[in-house]
Amino acid sequence: MAKLSTNPGSITQRQITAIWSTARGRGLSSEQVHEAAGGSLAALSRKQASDLIDRLGGGGLPNPPGEPPPPARHRAKPGVTRMITPEQIEQITGLLLDVFDDAESHAYAWLDKMFKVDSIRALATAKRAGEVIRVLKEMRARRRAKPALRTDD
Repeated sequence: MAKLSTNPGSITQRQITAIWSTARGRGLSSEQVHEAAGGSLAALSRKQASDLIDRLGGGGLPNPPGEPPPPARHRAKPGVTRMITPEQIEQITGLLLDVFDDAESHAYAWLDKMFKVDSIRALATAKRAGEVIRVLKEMRARRRAKPALRTDD
């Protein structure tokens, strides 16, 4: 760990933490960080450290060769459970009505039988909602692919 200078205007511990956090998020190695800093982090001034943080976070440095930047929005954080979103509820409702031909009682009976819930909100997590959406889309695709029954009267 870098030994901080006691000189006024030198890099702070918070800045060092921010540099390493940003670098990890971008997938940069220790060598790449030190190269971007021009050597030791402890030798940087507050202004230089601030500029480095901006460059690391703002794209002044490339991502590792051959690797795209990680998506910021959908990256799962360890220990965090994403809850069902209003968009997922709306999508499930539309798919249920489409697959079950507006027979709401049949749709909710299916939901209860297959997923052991009595309402869409009872799915609770985005992961379970995603499973329901996937199954309903498959059901809809099968129904559309199946030819209509013909009656020759």
